[in-house]
Amino acid sequence: MSKKVDCSSYSTLLFASVVFSSALFVACDRSIPKIQYVPDMADAPTLKPQENYLEAPEHSVPMNAFLYPKTVEEAEANLKNQLAPNEKTLAIGERMYNTYCIPCHGPQGKGDGSIVDVYVKPPDITDANYQKRGDGLFFHRITFGANVMPGYGHATTVNERWAIVHYIRKLQGGVK
Repeated sequence: MSKKVDCSSYSTLLFASVVFSSALFVACDRSIPKIQYVPDMADAPTLKPQENYLEAPEHSVPMNAFLYPKTVEEAEANLKNQLAPNEKTLAIGERMYNTYCIPCHGPQGKGDGSIVDVYVKPPDITDANYQKRGDGLFFHRITFGANVMPGYGHATTVNERWAIVHYIRKLQGGVK
């Protein structure tokens, strides 16, 4: 008597062994890039840390848009702080300053933060020259950054940035 051999199980086993052995050879080949679980983390197209790289479509305007001046000079001349410098605003400004600004600018705004020994020392924002500058300058710099300072417009609201400006004025001795 002859036994009937089921060829489908042999072909399945052969197919699985070929796939497994080819996967082993590919894994050993360093010239083939590995599959990345989250590719954006390794290949982020940003230039600065914490920079937002998701660009809006060209010529689009968000529904609740705040149209910013193009230059820091325009911002300084045209933007005025609409928030009242009360206790609540100053508390928000202090919290936001301590979150985003203190590592570089330091607790008193003197440019002596905890990371200045590694990076370029930021300016002393309590200096007399900065006390004369308009609020729009600080707002623009917080929003878009300058030199090695990253912009925090993506991480803070408009009112939080204005609150930071009031807190900077408090550090300068202007707001009580």
